[in-house]
Amino acid sequence: MLKNLLSKKYIANLLVLMAIGVMALIVSSNFFMKDSRTKNIYSDPTEDVLVQQSSQPMMEEEVVEHRLKEILQSIRGVGEVEVMVTFEMGTEIIPASNTTKSTDTTEEKDSGGGTRVVASENITETVVVANEANGHKPLVLKEIKPQVNGVIVVAEGADSVEVKAKLYEAVKTVLQVPGHKVEVYSKK
Repeated sequence: MLKNLLSKKYIANLLVLMAIGVMALIVSSNFFMKDSRTKNIYSDPTEDVLVQQSSQPMMEEEVVEHRLKEILQSIRGVGEVEVMVTFEMGTEIIPASNTTKSTDTTEEKDSGGGTRVVASENITETVVVANEANGHKPLVLKEIKPQVNGVIVVAEGADSVEVKAKLYEAVKTVLQVPGHKVEVYSKK
């Protein structure tokens, strides 16, 4: 009976069952870890700015508009404010990269006495990635924020020349834009 238990067929079946069990554990643990990881990774950069009603993150324009609206409404003489900011393009990210450049020059002579120079250049560029707890992310050298195209402010109290001038100067200062890109109107 012991010979039957230790037979090759019995051991092979036992190993196959153990392998299937290990694979099932690995797959199930990855499934549950991915689920919990996505919950922990997401953090809203605008959490302190605005309590969101949807789970989608705010666009940069919306964050700037909201913060600008809040600060403009706190100016004396200004009531309710609406703000619209337009940008040229989205944020541009410049990643770090490793660049390898190799040059090969070959001079060949043919039977007729002529020479031919063959030059080849090979450039290989790979993005540098950093290992983080939530995966691999490219190492960022520079992040270029988009340029403001224009700003419109519609505010209660903008009928007053003094309040309108304060709003105009505040927008120019905070967004670092020239005056011709800012318009301030009174709210009806």
